[in-house]
Amino acid sequence: MGATIITFVLALALITTACVFLYSGVNEFLVQNSRLSRRLNPGASSNLVKEEALVPDEGIIESVEKYITPDDPDTISAIQRKLLLAGYRNSSAVQTYFLWKWGIAIAGFLFACFFLAATMTRLSPFIPLSAMIIIVFVSYFLADMWVLRKAAYRKIAIENAFPDALDLLLVCIEAGHGLDQAIHRVAGETKKSSAELSQELSQIVSELRAGKDRDKVLSDFSDRTGVTDIAAFVTVIKQADLYGVSIADTLRVYSREMRNKRYMKAEEKANMMPIKLALGAIAFTIPPVIMILIGPSVVLVLREMAKAATVG
Repeated sequence: MGATIITFVLALALITTACVFLYSGVNEFLVQNSRLSRRLNPGASSNLVKEEALVPDEGIIESVEKYITPDDPDTISAIQRKLLLAGYRNSSAVQTYFLWKWGIAIAGFLFACFFLAATMTRLSPFIPLSAMIIIVFVSYFLADMWVLRKAAYRKIAIENAFPDALDLLLVCIEAGHGLDQAIHRVAGETKKSSAELSQELSQIVSELRAGKDRDKVLSDFSDRTGVTDIAAFVTVIKQADLYGVSIADTLRVYSREMRNKRYMKAEEKANMMPIKLALGAIAFTIPPVIMILIGPSVVLVLREMAKAATVG
């Protein structure tokens, strides 16, 4: 039975690795074609954020939408919020999410049934049943875990890049640019250092050029990122517009506070480093030392007990 379980685990690992490489290759092929088409047709490109991701065909989504998408508007709104924080803002993001979610869940259930049928025995049914339940549970929530992970990493990337972008924004405004023009310039400057923040700033510029209200655009920017510092920045800009305060002076004060906050975070991490190193040293040093010192004595004691039991 142990050999059968190991065989199935190795087969699952090989299949998963093959699927990952296939996905990466097809995705890279589509991205390269998209970049080539934009290079050959410069007029077709725009400043709007576009998803360069492998998504199912629209016809497939429309054909199964009524079967996989719930009817509850609150559930749809919550899913849209999670996908927006993860960077998925295309029109069919919710349908694609449910398609992947149920597809992975069904595939996991089928694999769990196959695994149970191959490993189930009368003597030890507990381990195969437990493995089946774990596989089904993980496969059902795998899409949610992926979205939450993507949103968390995206939030960290935007949060780390925002202080530098704020300094650039202050420099542009002090140089004579308006706020809209300064945001456009900062979006171009941060494209290489932080693609996530650059995309969000480009989205702001596109919405402002389309005639959308600035307060609404900034509020949407705060909602899309979910970063506390950006929410505070949006509040500061709104208050400066409301009370007629100079945006440059406001950003200068807020930028100084952001630098101090980043310095305090770095100092806090530096102060925590000795504690983490001490815990790591204790966890990886004391158990081997105990095994080396006490291990031979334990072996001798067990041998003597075995001899006494044999003699008795």
